[in-house]
Amino acid sequence: MRVTTTVVLVLALAGCGGEALQGTQDSTVKVGAIISQTGVYSALGDDMETAMRLYLDEHGGKLGGKKAELVVADDAGNPETGRQRARQLIMTDKVDVVTGLIASPVAVAVVKEAGAQNTPVVVANAGADSLGGPGVFRVSFTNYAHGYAAGKYAAAHYAKEGAVLMGADYSAGTETLRGFTAGFGAAPIKQILTPFGKTQNFEQYLEEIPAEAKFVYAFYAGGEAITFAKNFKQYGYAAKVKLLTCQNITDEDVLQAIGADADGITSVGLYSPALDNAENTAFVGKWKAKTGKNPSVVAVQSWDAMQLIDKAAALGPLRDSLGKVGSIPSPRGALTLDPTTHDPVQNWYARTYEGGVNRVVATIPPDPS
Repeated sequence: MRVTTTVVLVLALAGCGGEALQGTQDSTVKVGAIISQTGVYSALGDDMETAMRLYLDEHGGKLGGKKAELVVADDAGNPETGRQRARQLIMTDKVDVVTGLIASPVAVAVVKEAGAQNTPVVVANAGADSLGGPGVFRVSFTNYAHGYAAGKYAAAHYAKEGAVLMGADYSAGTETLRGFTAGFGAAPIKQILTPFGKTQNFEQYLEEIPAEAKFVYAFYAGGEAITFAKNFKQYGYAAKVKLLTCQNITDEDVLQAIGADADGITSVGLYSPALDNAENTAFVGKWKAKTGKNPSVVAVQSWDAMQLIDKAAALGPLRDSLGKVGSIPSPRGALTLDPTTHDPVQNWYARTYEGGVNRVVATIPPDPS
């Protein structure tokens, strides 16, 4: 009986060990990407998915040394649709992590759903200040930090008075403008909010700019960024008042549609294809070979989301290991995740669009903690 028992125990342990070893070697890392494939942010969604698939292609279809699968779902720019897609990815597709997330309202809904299911989230774009929690990791920015960096730049390079703020009336717009005011250190003489996703022409809102305005800081993204930039030049405001914008208005994902109307616009963003570092040189080369154009901010963020997941997957289950990575070598420069908030600590750059390139004219370092 003792010999038989010993044999049974050895076989059982061997079976368990073999199963564990096989799970380690053959398990698939399943990444659920919630992306706006339709709606106002569909152009950004194209870059997001392309960057994620490019990362997998460049890494042999593996993350953390394991086979990886990318499952993409369209949120259509709608929070409830995003929540439903998150539930489907988690409950039906059994993904290990949810990523993507372009629009802030969608991200808020998805993070709530994922949190209820104890599934980690890597935010690749949405900047909503309220996003957070132990299972939420962001490789993009907060809306407040985006605006704050622009405000700091404006305070140093524009008059400390006479600011007019314009933006879409939803969380990304209002939070970015709030951050700008804090960074600028002075209240604007006027703030103009426009209906989000409904404004087809900005003429009536541009007419609200006071004659005494010294400059306009504007936040728009996607299709609205294209319309705003073209209207600002079309209705003669470029000749009347200086314009400083968020990164989205002259991002590479919309520049082709804006055309010559983007020339001379200065923006503040976290990335430029013209940045001089080894990671960016390699990334731009890969992106151009794949798409024939320069990478956008969304492309870089999406690449970095996959970088973070890749490095975390090598350390163990994503639910436990995402918080252990700390920093990644991003094309944008040094990128560190705050150990408490999991939000990015990074440089921002003032960029002027000239000769088809967002040329870096100043670096705005993060505030010391």
